[in-house]
Amino acid sequence: MRQLLVGVVALVAVSALARSAAADDAMWRSFRGRVVFSDIALAPAAIFESPAMMTAALRRIERSTFDQTAGFWRIHILAFLDRPAPTGALKMRASDVTDPRAPREVRVFEVPVERGDRELRLDDFVVTEAMGFARGASYQISIESGDEGPAAAEAGKARKADVHAKGVITLR
Repeated sequence: MRQLLVGVVALVAVSALARSAAADDAMWRSFRGRVVFSDIALAPAAIFESPAMMTAALRRIERSTFDQTAGFWRIHILAFLDRPAPTGALKMRASDVTDPRAPREVRVFEVPVERGDRELRLDDFVVTEAMGFARGASYQISIESGDEGPAAAEAGKARKADVHAKGVITLR
């Protein structure tokens, strides 16, 4: 009888874990390849009763325009990578796309991520005019992997960035 009870408890635990993973997959598929921006930090996934509630909350707080406060813009970023992170660090590239015919790279940040993760969360990310960002401009934010490395730089060849997710914001 005791073995049967242990078996049932184990089966229920595995079933709950599988449902949670499937629900997380559904949310990831909804946002796959996108960078979502907000002026409010999203609570951790464990706080929400279901992934559907988290998805609804994320859609509700998502923003594409940010106002400057005290000389800086504070942005909460959640990137849904199109595939698991291949390394422990990715690049976040900010390009000015105010004039879509002449995009201009403004800044590249190295951001830590757990290898194999499909989401990258950056809360309280701050950008300033001193960093090259400007009021009234739009920026494409792309999450990329791959390093050109010294060999490519010496040869004068840069390989194309491997983009995992992207999104556009406007700073006011």
